Amino acid sequence: MTIDKNYKAGTQRGSSNYNQVITLVATPKKDKDIAPQAGKIIEALVAAKDHKLTVGELVGTDGSTESAWEKAGGVTDQTPMDIWRHYKKKLITAGYVTVS
Repeated sequence: MTIDKNYKAGTQRGSSNYNQVITLVATPKKDKDIAPQAGKIIEALVAAKDHKLTVGELVGTDGSTESAWEKAGGVTDQTPMDIWRHYKKKLITAGYVTVS
């Protein structure tokens, strides 16, 4: 056996890759098309350079700085990561964002 000093564990099930890039593809036609919390994700992406953010930029990574979601006006008792996890599939399926 040997020790690989460059070893990195894979992403755990149920965890998120903070380096994934979220790209805005389209905005909803009406406010009624998506929930207000999901709308704040869209607002954050509209304001972002090239309409792209990493997951870490959207939700924050260590709590020391405001996330892009919070800067867009998102307020809730839940964490921004909880909001992202809840709406991610819905936003992708509706064609508003891609994640790579």
